[in-house]
Amino acid sequence: MSDILRSVGLDVGTTSTQMIFSELTVENKASGFAVPEMEIARRDIRYRSPVYFTPLLDESHVDAGALRELVAEEYRKAGIRRESVDTGAIIITGETSRKENARAVLDALSDFAGEFVVATAGPDLESVLAAKGAGAVDYSQRTGKTVLHMDIGGGTSNLALIRDGKIERTGCLNVGGRLLKFDGGGTVTYVSPVLDGLCGLKPGDKASPGQVKTVAEILTQALEMAAGLREETPLLEQLTTREAGRFDPCREKELVISFSGGVADCIEKELPWLEFGDIGPILGQTIRESRLCGGEFTLGSETIRATVIGAGCHSAQLSGCQNSSDSHNS
Repeated sequence: MSDILRSVGLDVGTTSTQMIFSELTVENKASGFAVPEMEIARRDIRYRSPVYFTPLLDESHVDAGALRELVAEEYRKAGIRRESVDTGAIIITGETSRKENARAVLDALSDFAGEFVVATAGPDLESVLAAKGAGAVDYSQRTGKTVLHMDIGGGTSNLALIRDGKIERTGCLNVGGRLLKFDGGGTVTYVSPVLDGLCGLKPGDKASPGQVKTVAEILTQALEMAAGLREETPLLEQLTTREAGRFDPCREKELVISFSGGVADCIEKELPWLEFGDIGPILGQTIRESRLCGGEFTLGSETIRATVIGAGCHSAQLSGCQNSSDSHNS
């Protein structure tokens, strides 16, 4: 006997906000007289929202009111009533989770959640959700290969080392596509503080593709160090996020690199460098030319939507009638 649960996943990230609605088929795996042992047997995504830019009041404040309106409109478009949703997760990720009013965002959205997981995601949780949502965990389990998954978003890159389908460790680097922003003419409008000492550009400067490429190469070198493909220097520690512990570089002889996140969409595409008004296109192309793609690599089955799919389809762990946040290996 099986039941169908409606699930919602919402990812409020540094650059983008997106939602999915899915149906989870839940089956009781226990014998007739045993305590119910419920497992998710199937996950079907029924609706995907467009990818929106996360509404901001300024660089330090998320516009909680605009975000609430966005979510309400997506419920309407999907034809879903709040009271008909059984489970899910609202996850605030990346640099957005550090914004000064992250609590206000949670409060503004909490009544959409019911019995959901509602959390400001640390790098550990975000790494797990992205690796699962991108299919990297399934890929490792299916092939038996060791995978280093890199979810490269707007402000951070979340790392997950996966062996035999199990996530062994996670990490997070300040490497992302929105660390530098430009107007339509290439004038710098924002430089992230994490680039202090690594970038010669400042707001108001007219940037060239070559200057942006230099910054992208530095960021890519940090990713190569994390993958054990380049000798470690203090750069790796400098770009490790405050919230994440040290990520020991991988030393695997045969390692598959897997990518998701918005920058992953730029790895195999030739895009104009000002396509999104940030460093993303050049960073993606630099990664494609780097040691990260010199061996076996793969793009996730989901790229920009990896975390939201992880939140909507993998965040519920069911046992009897209890809902809880997901563990690494469930």
